[in-house]
This record gives sequence, structure tokens and C-alpha cells, in this order.
Amino acid sequence: MEETRMYLYFEATAVLYTLTVIAVLLCFAGIFTTVALWRKGKAKSLHHKLSFAAVLKAFITDVIFQVQILKISFVRWLMHFCIFIGFMGLLAQTSLMALISHFSAPDSFLAQSFFHGGGARVLDVWGDLFGVTLLLGLLVALSRRYVFRVQQLETIAKDTTSLVLLTVIGLTGFMSEAFRLMDPQYADVAWYSFAGMLLSQGMQAVGIGDMSYTFWVWVHAGASFIFIAFIPFSKAWHIFVSPIEIVLDASERS
Repeated sequence: MEETRMYLYFEATAVLYTLTVIAVLLCFAGIFTTVALWRKGKAKSLHHKLSFAAVLKAFITDVIFQVQILKISFVRWLMHFCIFIGFMGLLAQTSLMALISHFSAPDSFLAQSFFHGGGARVLDVWGDLFGVTLLLGLLVALSRRYVFRVQQLETIAKDTTSLVLLTVIGLTGFMSEAFRLMDPQYADVAWYSFAGMLLSQGMQAVGIGDMSYTFWVWVHAGASFIFIAFIPFSKAWHIFVSPIEIVLDASERS
């Protein structure tokens, strides 16, 4: 008998799985190529033993809170911090949902808690909080590059592509949520998705009525797949590489 999988709001299909695998494989291929080129120009370490105290301190101060950027500029810090934390928070949420859906039995405590209990509401708040954070950082980034045109910023096609894809991912995520919340079955818990609820109410107020959110979910997924495959070739690659370089450099200096 085939085991029934549990999903929070959107059931995964064979097409979704296929596109996910393709995007991840392209991402890993790009990572392998980029790392191979990076290693050719990387000097050998003078030390062979990591300083875990230095690594932990650097991870907290310079990776999570990005204090080194804050010392230079508050606006730059706000932009980098919001994009980094927002993106990583949404990635963690999506990964958690995927792991529970596919590696936990439907009747397990973990699956029941997150898909039917209070855990589902935690995911609602989690997604909106980090989604808003990401969009705030992107708003600052787009303003600096295309509105105020800060002189020291050199904008190339890769920068524009990354920012556009991330913005589409953030906006379509909230669009799909807003249309989902128009369904009366979510009326009692809609306020947990605070940003989506406000957007949903705003659209209804101007006459944008009920619409299947499936279309927006697929647009959101499509933009996400393209971005995942594009990561190794964009500046978004620094989201993953910079933390590693920061903690290793801190260990070298200790």
C-alpha cells in the first residue's frame, strides 16, 4: 500500500520533484566548478588546526550579525543583514518542510505537530517574518543601485539578475499566500500569516477577488529553481562562501 505524504499547503508533484533535482544538480555542478577554480588560486594554510573559539566568535559577530559591515555603514549593514537572514530563514523553513514531508511518517509526532498542530502556525509566522526581512533588504539594495545610484557600486548583469530573481521569489511567495488566505478555511488562523493577510485584505479591498493560488506557487517555484541554478555564478554565491571564509580567516589569525 502506497504511503500517503503530508504537505502543509501545496502537494508536491513529479514535475516539481524533477525541476528541483535539475536545479540542485546545476547548482552543485556550478559549485564544483567555482570551488575548483578558487582552490587553484588559494594559498596553502599556515595552520592545520582550527581554533573553535575564534570560529564561534567570528560566526556570531561577523556571519550572523555582520558587525564588520555595521562598522562601515548602517545602510549597507541593514541591506546585507536583511537579505542574508531573510534568505537563510526561508531556505531553512523550506528545507524543514521538505524533510518532514518526505522523511517523517505521516502519523509521527513531528509530522502531526507541524502539519496539524501548533507547528503549522510557527511555520506561518516564520515564513512571513523572514519573507518581510528579505524584501526589506532587497528594497534597500534596489534603491541604492537603481534609484540613488551610489557611486561606488558597479552594477552588472549578474547583480540585476540576482536582485530581480530574489524579488520575484519574495513577492510571488506573498502573492500565493494572499490568495490562499482568501479561502474561508484559513479565516481562523490567517492572522499568523500577518503580511500575507494584510496583502490579501488589501487586494480584496480594491476588488481583486478570490483566485487559485496554484499559479503563483508555480511562478514562485520557477523563480526559485532558476535562482538555485544561478547561485554559483552570481554574487549570491557569497551568501554561502563568505561565512566559510570569515570563520577560517578568523581561525588563521588566532
